[in-house]
Amino acid sequence: MNSMRRFGAGLTGFAAASAIVVLAAPQAHAAVETLTVSGSNHAINTTYQLKATVGGAGFGLLVYWTDNGQDLTGPKVPWPVGESSIDWTPKTKGRHIITCAQGGSTKSLIVDVIDPSDPVDPDPGTPGNPGTPNTGSAGKALGNVS
Repeated sequence: MNSMRRFGAGLTGFAAASAIVVLAAPQAHAAVETLTVSGSNHAINTTYQLKATVGGAGFGLLVYWTDNGQDLTGPKVPWPVGESSIDWTPKTKGRHIITCAQGGSTKSLIVDVIDPSDPVDPDPGTPGNPGTPNTGSAGKALGNVS
């Protein structure tokens, strides 16, 4: 009977030590390695492909896509292994900051989107009078940054 208590106590101690090791283990390292957008002269209401390659020990972690901080898809499983891609159709002209995140790793790229039906501003500004830059939805997301 005494040996059963010692065995039980030893098993409990082993379980507690194992739990501490698991809790102390570092998070799996993920790495968003590249981020690209298809096409050029990006325009509103046109669909493009956003593509990321992911690696590191956490390459299988969920991937999150945002446009100016707004969720594009919800969490996605990288597929095929090491890649994540989505279709993106910008709805607003101006600067879009596209971000791909996986684990603690993020990578962003800037895409300037035009509205082909809008005339181009002939006077983007002069020294002392810079005009009003159109930052699109990026301006809304970032606010007035000086």
